Amino acid sequence: MRLTHAAIHPTAEPVGITFDGRPISALPGESLAAALTASGEMVLRHTRGGAPRGLHCGMGACFDCLVTIDGRPNQRACLAKVLPGMAVESAVPAQPAPLAAPPPAQAEEMACDVLVVGAGPAGLSAAIAAAEAGCSVVALDERDAPGGQYLKPLAASHAHAAPDRQFRQGAELRARALAAGVRFRFGATVWGGFAADEIATLVEGANVVFRPRRLVIAAGSHERPVPIPGWTLPGVMTTGCLQTLARANRVSPGQRVVIAGNGPLNLQLACELVEGGVQVAAVLEAAPNPGFAGLRQALRLAAAAPDLAWDGARYLAVLRRAGVPVMWGTRPLAAEGEGRFAALLAGTPSGEIRIAADALALNLGFQPETGLARALGCAHLFVDSGLGRLETVTEADGRTSLPTVFAVGDGAQVGGARIAFARGRLAGLAAARDLKPDLPDDAATRRALARAVGFQDALWRFFAVPEFDAAGIADATIVCRCEEVTAGALRSAMAEGAGSLGAVKKATRAGMGRCQGRMCGATVARITGASEEAGWAAPRAPLKPVPALALAMERPEWAEGPAADPRPVLPATRRPAHGPAETCDVLVVGGGALGLSTALYCAREGLSVILAERGEPGQGATTANAGSLHVQLHAYDSAGAEEGPDSAAAQVLAIGPASIALWREIAAEAGESLGIRTEGGIMLAETAEQMERLAAKTAMERDFGVDSRMLGANELMDVAPYLAPGFAGAAFCAAEGQMDPLRGLSALLSLVRRAGASVRGGTTIAAVARDGTGFRAETAAGGVIRAGHVVNACGPWAGEFAKMLGAPIPVRAAVQQVMTTEAAGGEIMRHLVLHAGRHLSVKQGEGGHLVLGGAWPGVLDGEGRPRNLRASIEGNLFVAGTVLPALAGLHVIRAWTGLNVQVPGPILGADARVPGLHHAVTFNGWTLGPVAGRLVAEAVRGGKGAAAAFSPNRF
Repeated sequence: MRLTHAAIHPTAEPVGITFDGRPISALPGESLAAALTASGEMVLRHTRGGAPRGLHCGMGACFDCLVTIDGRPNQRACLAKVLPGMAVESAVPAQPAPLAAPPPAQAEEMACDVLVVGAGPAGLSAAIAAAEAGCSVVALDERDAPGGQYLKPLAASHAHAAPDRQFRQGAELRARALAAGVRFRFGATVWGGFAADEIATLVEGANVVFRPRRLVIAAGSHERPVPIPGWTLPGVMTTGCLQTLARANRVSPGQRVVIAGNGPLNLQLACELVEGGVQVAAVLEAAPNPGFAGLRQALRLAAAAPDLAWDGARYLAVLRRAGVPVMWGTRPLAAEGEGRFAALLAGTPSGEIRIAADALALNLGFQPETGLARALGCAHLFVDSGLGRLETVTEADGRTSLPTVFAVGDGAQVGGARIAFARGRLAGLAAARDLKPDLPDDAATRRALARAVGFQDALWRFFAVPEFDAAGIADATIVCRCEEVTAGALRSAMAEGAGSLGAVKKATRAGMGRCQGRMCGATVARITGASEEAGWAAPRAPLKPVPALALAMERPEWAEGPAADPRPVLPATRRPAHGPAETCDVLVVGGGALGLSTALYCAREGLSVILAERGEPGQGATTANAGSLHVQLHAYDSAGAEEGPDSAAAQVLAIGPASIALWREIAAEAGESLGIRTEGGIMLAETAEQMERLAAKTAMERDFGVDSRMLGANELMDVAPYLAPGFAGAAFCAAEGQMDPLRGLSALLSLVRRAGASVRGGTTIAAVARDGTGFRAETAAGGVIRAGHVVNACGPWAGEFAKMLGAPIPVRAAVQQVMTTEAAGGEIMRHLVLHAGRHLSVKQGEGGHLVLGGAWPGVLDGEGRPRNLRASIEGNLFVAGTVLPALAGLHVIRAWTGLNVQVPGPILGADARVPGLHHAVTFNGWTLGPVAGRLVAEAVRGGKGAAAAFSPNRF
C-alpha cells in the first residue's frame, strides 16, 4: 500500500513497468522494491531449493531481493530505481544480457588527499571536515544520494513541503559538503581493498582504482540477523528496510504490521507507519520494562541529548494515542505463513502470543560493515554483546592500527548517529592534519563526542540488549539465507569433526553466498564458539558481487608463477617434552588430501597411524583448490614435461586416471557422488603453433594410455558450442573433469577415521629425529610420539620439514587464486576448459556457478596469510571472458587464494638418506592425492611403491 501524508506528494505521474509479465504502476525515481511492494508483489524470486524470497534488508546487504531487469539478472530491487517500461522478471534467464559494458584496457586511477568510503553521518562529517581544511576529498556511496540510513533523503518520486529535522539535517550536510568541494561518486561499490592506497571500486559500472593519501572508512552497519523459524519468508524484513520503504518511498508492505526487536528505531518506525495510515499491531521490545528504575537513565538521556530524549517521549505518546501496545520483555519466536508472512509467535513474560499481520519488521541490533577494514588488515576485536560482533580497533579520532586508515561510525563501532557525527569530524580533521600539520584541534567536537557517548550508554541501559543463546536456535531453522544452511547442518558438521568456523563453513557452505556472511556470519560464529577475529571468516574480494565483465582487463602472464616463502612451520615457543610416549607404526605429518590419503591406505594395510596436522585437516590447499580433476599435461604447473616421457612430470600421465578412479571409490564408500563428473577436458589453441604443440602433447599422452585426441576448429564448436568463436582447435582428454573438494574432504576424512587412523588437528611437530630403528617426534605441546616410519606430507612446508631430518628436497610454495561466479540460470558447459597458451581453467559446478582458476598468483601478507592481487583477479577474468561469452552475464561473488607447491614433478617414496622417512609431495595434489597416498603407503608396507621417476633419491 502507499502511505498518505498531508505534506508529501508524488512529483510525477505513474509509469508502467511489468513483473513476470503483469503490469505494475510505479512512480519514477522510487526504488523498484517500493514499486513492487506497493503493488502487493512480496515474492520476488525463488531459491535454488524452491523457497520464496522477498525484500529483507532493503539496503543491498542481504541479496535476497534479486530480480532480472531488462534481461540483466540478479539485480537488487532495493537499490534499482524505476524507469518507464522496465521489464522485471523473478527468474534468471537462460541467456542473460551483459551486466556491464566492455571495459577499457586499464582501470581508471584517481588520486586524492582523502577518500571517504560511505556517505552517511560519519562519512559526510569526515568529508566536510577534511574538505573545509583544504584537502581534495572524494566520497563514495553505493546509493544514489548521500545520507546513509539515518539521513536518507526522500526518494525522487516524492516532494516534502515540511520536512522533519532528520530530512533537513541531511539536506544541510549535503549542501555543505558540495560547497566545501567534496566530490561525490554515487553508485560506487568498493569491491577490494588491496592496500590503503589501492581501493578498487566499481563506479556506475566502471572499474576505478582510488589512490588516496588518507582513507576514511565509514561504511555503516546492517541489521544483525534474527534467525528464528520463518525469518526467510517474504514479508519478514528488517526494521531499517521497512523504514526505507515508508520514510523514503512512502510505501508499506501491508495494512497491518508488527514490529519486534530491541531499541528506539522500532518505536520511530511504528510512529512513521501510524502517521502514514498503517495499523501497527504491536511493538515488541525485548528489553525488560524499565519502570521506575529506568527513571535515572531517562534523566541521563535528557541531560545528554534533550532533543533525542524528547523524540523518544513523543514516539511513546503517539503510539499510546493510536492504541498501539508496546510490549516489554517480549521476543520474537517464529514467523508463520505459507509462502509469505502471516503471523508472529512471540514470547512474553506471561507466555506465548500469536499476532496476525501482513508484515513483520525485526531489529535486534546492528553489525558493523568491517569487510574493507579487515581486508586491509586493520585490527579488530570481538564485542560480546547480544549476538556478538567484530568492531574495528581505533583511537578516539578513528585512526586504526594502520596509520593512514581511519574507521568511524557504526561501520567501525556501533554507537548511533551522534557518535558517528562527532567521530567522523574528528577523523576528517585528523586525516587532514596528517597532510596539513598546522590544523588546530577541535575541542568542541571532542566534548560533543563525550556527551554522545554518555547518551548512548544511557540509551542501551534503558534498552538493555538481550543475551543471545545459540543453543536455542532450532536445528531446522535456516541460519545462512544465501545457501539455505540450517543450524542443524552446522551442528552436524561440528559433530563430525569440524572444529573451527572455517571448517564448518567449508563443510556446509554457510557464508559462501552473495552476502559474504553478512546475514549469517555472527550467528555461525556464536554456534561454533568463535570469539576473536582470527576465528571469524576472512573477507574475500570482491567484497560484494560485481559483474565479471566490468573487471576483465588483460594482464601480463608468465611461464612459471612466482614462488612464495610461507611462514616457518616451527612454533616460536614450545613446551618441554613430558609424559609417556605414544607409539605407532606410521606418523604422517600433514593433513591435506595427500596426507589423509596416505593415512587411509596405511591404516587399511593394517598399520597403526597417527596423522599430525598443525591446523585443521584439509583446511589449506585441499579445500582452497578449484576441484579440477586434471590428467593431461598443462601449459603451466607441469614443469619438466618437455624433457620427455621419462621425466617425472610426464610420468604423472601414468597415475592420473588411476587417482580419479580412486576418488570414485571414495565417493562410493561415502555413499554420495562428491560432485564427480568426468566429461572431458578441452585445451584450446589459438594459433597453428599452439596446435602443433598440442598434437605433440596428445601423442605423448596416448603413449601413456591416456584417451587424448585433437579437435579441429569445426569439431571443437560442435563439441563445445558455448565457446567463443575463432579458436584454431583444441586437445580433448576424455578422462578429465571436476569434483567438489569440500565434499571430497569430508568423505576422505570420514574414511580415514573409519579405517582406524588417529587424526590430530592442532598438532605441530616441533622436533623429529631418528631414534634406534624408528623416530622420536615431539609436539609443540610437549607430547612425544614414537613411530617406525615418518611420512612427510607437509605440502609447501615439506622442504622445511625434510631439513629437520637432514634430507632436504626441492619444494617451494606458490600462492594461487581461485574465483567463483554466482549460479547461472541454466547449464552453460559440461567440460573442464583450459588454454594452451594462457593461464585458465574454467568449469561449471553442480550448483550452476563457474569456477575459474589457472594458477594466477596471490601474495602472502605480513602475517603470512595468502591474499589476492587485483591484477590477478582482473587478468583471470579477462582470459576467461575471451573464452566464455556467457561470463558477461554473471557476477563474480568470491575470490580466494591458497598455498600450492612448486616441485620438479612428484616426490614420492622412501628417502635413502634417512631410513624410514618417506616423502609425499606433488603438484596437482587434489587429483593425485589418492593414488600418491596409496603408492607411499605401499612403499611403507614394503611393496613396490611409486615409480623411480618420482623418487626423492633422484635429486
